[in-house]
Amino acid sequence: MYARPPKAYFHKIPMLVQGVENHTLASFIKFLENKDLVKFDIVGSSDECFENRLKLQKYVYIAQRWGLELPYKHSMYLYGPYSRTLTDDYYEIAEKPDLYATASLDLPPEFDREGFLGSIKNDLQWLEVAATLIDHNTELCRHDELVDNVESTKIGVEWEYVEGVLGDLDKHGLVRVHR
Repeated sequence: MYARPPKAYFHKIPMLVQGVENHTLASFIKFLENKDLVKFDIVGSSDECFENRLKLQKYVYIAQRWGLELPYKHSMYLYGPYSRTLTDDYYEIAEKPDLYATASLDLPPEFDREGFLGSIKNDLQWLEVAATLIDHNTELCRHDELVDNVESTKIGVEWEYVEGVLGDLDKHGLVRVHR
């Protein structure tokens, strides 16, 4: 059910796998694995593979706010911000084990690792809500409007939960809202 669509499904986007960007992505994935935040087991249709892919999407999205320079643009999707190019690139890395095996844990100095690690949780629902709040915060800045908007788009997520995630993000400067 969650298997990757055939390559013909995707519009032609040049792969970055030979470039610095994919080495940075491979290093970031290795960094996440080293911190026990995600397992780079993404190929397949199991729920675990699907959750790993979702986590990668959200971690990259949030890490970009902490200075990790990767060229991915995200659009809102059912599970929050999503980048098709990122999907293509992490599948490409998974299909080239040498690229992943030789990736180092060295990340660009502009990336605030400690800020990133201090601001995230290893919880899929939290990541989905957090990334959605960050995305929606570009258009909305009133606290109640932002919480209402995100809560109405996330089935089964209570207003209080969204407000709690917003508080987490606000504490780390990832959103700016006023009451």
